[in-house]
This record gives sequence, C-alpha cells and structure tokens, in this order.
Amino acid sequence: MAKVIFKDVKKSFGKVEVIHNANLEIEDNEFTVFVGPSGCGKSTMLRLLSGLEDVTSGQIFIGDQDVTKLQPAKRKIAMVFQSYALYPHMTVYENIAFGLRITKYRKDEIHRRVMHAAEILQLNHLLDRQPKQLSGGQRQRVAIGRAIIRDPHVFLFDEPLSNLDASLRVQMRMQIAKLKEELKTTMIYVTHDQTEAMTLADKIVVLKDGNIEQVGKPLELYHHPRNKFVASFIGSPKMNFIEARISKIVGEEVTLDLPHDKNIVLPVSLPQGIKLEAGNTVDIGIRPEHITICDPKKALFTGDVQMVEHLGSEILAYVKIGWGQQVLVRLNGESIVKIGDHLTLCVEPNDCHLFDPKSELSFERHSKR
Repeated sequence: MAKVIFKDVKKSFGKVEVIHNANLEIEDNEFTVFVGPSGCGKSTMLRLLSGLEDVTSGQIFIGDQDVTKLQPAKRKIAMVFQSYALYPHMTVYENIAFGLRITKYRKDEIHRRVMHAAEILQLNHLLDRQPKQLSGGQRQRVAIGRAIIRDPHVFLFDEPLSNLDASLRVQMRMQIAKLKEELKTTMIYVTHDQTEAMTLADKIVVLKDGNIEQVGKPLELYHHPRNKFVASFIGSPKMNFIEARISKIVGEEVTLDLPHDKNIVLPVSLPQGIKLEAGNTVDIGIRPEHITICDPKKALFTGDVQMVEHLGSEILAYVKIGWGQQVLVRLNGESIVKIGDHLTLCVEPNDCHLFDPKSELSFERHSKR
C-alpha cells in the first residue's frame, strides 16, 4: 500500500524521446487509469514504474522509496499483462502458487495465500483444472490471482481485458471493480478503452504522444476537458466540434454566429496568452447526449438527417446543419427519426465547450456543475 510519484520522468529510445517530462502523483489506495490512443506512452509509463524499462532521466517513488534504479523484483509490485502467460502443464493452483514456490515460501503459507486469492476471484472450483480447460475470463482471473498472492504495494494492469469478447469484458470489469474494493491497494490500469476508464477509475490520466494531457476524476474530465483531445477522447460517442464565428464580445460573454443565421451567447474565461476578437473563428464542443429536438422557434441548429443508427435503447442520428458541418445527436431509442427528416435542435449554453482552433485549449466555462 503506497503512494506512487513520477518526478520529471523522461524516456528515450536512442534519439527518440517517447515520454516527455512526466510529473504525476498517485495516492495510496487509489485506482488510476492511464488512457490514450496506441503509441501514446501509457504502457511505457507502466513499464518504467515496474522496472521493465530504465528511466532516461527523472525519479520514480513508491511510498517513500526512490525505486528508479531498483530491480523489478525489489519494487513490491505485481503486474497483470494482456497475455495471460499461464503454464499450460500446471493446474490453476500450481500456476497461482508458482511465484511463491520459487521464492521458497513455506507450503502452508503458499496454500493459505492461494486459497485466499481463489476465494476472492471465485476460482475455488477450478483449482485442479489446467489452462486449456478454462475460458478466457477464467484464465485472466488466474493471472490476477497469481499477482494477488504476492501481496504487492502496487498492482499494475496492462490492458488485461483486450483479448476478451465484449460480454466477458463487462464481467471482468465488474470483477476488477470488486477486487478494487476488497484489496484496498494502489492500482494502476492501462487501457485504450475510455469506457473501462470511466467505470473503474478514481483518477484518469490522459496521455498523447508521450505527454500527460490532463489528470482528474472521470466526471471532471467529462465536464471540464482541458483541450480538444481530452474532450474527444473522453465520452462515447465522441464530442461534436462545430466551427462558429465571433460576432461580439462583452466582458466575459461571447456571441457566436452559427449556420442558418442562428447565434448563441456563451460565458468564457480565456487561457493566459490567448485573445479573442470579433471575426475570429472558434470551435464549439457539444456532446451528442446534450443535443435535443425542440420547438423550431427555440432551435439553435436545423438540418437534415443523413444517417441513423438504431442501437435499441438509443438512436444515433447524423444531421447536416450547414456550413458543410455535421453533428451526431443521441436520442431515446423510442424516437421516430429517419433519413431525410428535417430536425430542429437545441442545446443549453452551459453544455457547450469552447476551444481555440490553434492551441486547441479550452476556454473554461463558468459551469453550474
């Protein structure tokens, strides 16, 4: 049980720097999720913490101990990989116990720990089976059990569910969420799936091209993204971005011209070094679930439906709104919408985000949330 700190951490492979001056604090017992697209550096961050990769510069702490130069075996961490890496000739019991056996633990202590892990992961009835007799979800639980019995200070998960089908991923998310509550241990979890991040995390770390873009609680990132990348990565379906022109600025309110001679007034607070002037172009960010069909007299956007996706409990409608732009609208599954329908759409100003098209930084809203 320990706090984890990255202090000015850089990692280079030859002349290519892949982690750029990472500074991050993960609290004791906190479940932190690293998210980002492929190649963003999330697995590299995990490998630096585990000791599987050497730090080029900077320091990493687990608790009060500087572990930057320590061998992996001395860092008191346990890691669960995307690959189960189970021994096919061993039983479930033997696979879970293997790490403690080679480190010469007493047999009674090994048995106690294996049975405790098996009870937590509901593997008691599978202990005599071999991996080939298990489902993918069961194999992943065995791999997690092998990590649990080491009683680590920090658990590391590197995309552990990516090999499972959709239904098994949901089951395993529930299992990991339960594990988080039972073990009360610092956990760091890597995924490219923002749904996993939103449902599991106490804290999310969003990475892009080796940089930490934003750190915060799931709903903080959802409601207050720092830039367009975070706004588009967090939330499903992705946020809409609509180009708009500034017609006037009065104090901390900006009036924006929209297609079809519509306009909207939004409160803004400008990041340092960025100025807005009438005539400038900005990007409005609106999540699909915040757009509703409304009375034509109140509509901010109007347009024709180009495509409809029926998903049962909801409908996704793609609407062309003018200026060559399209928005995705998330509607109740019982809504009657078809291709070619003309929709009149509303959104609350407080549900809109503004972004600078050059820096992509957010113009922070004065939110009611």
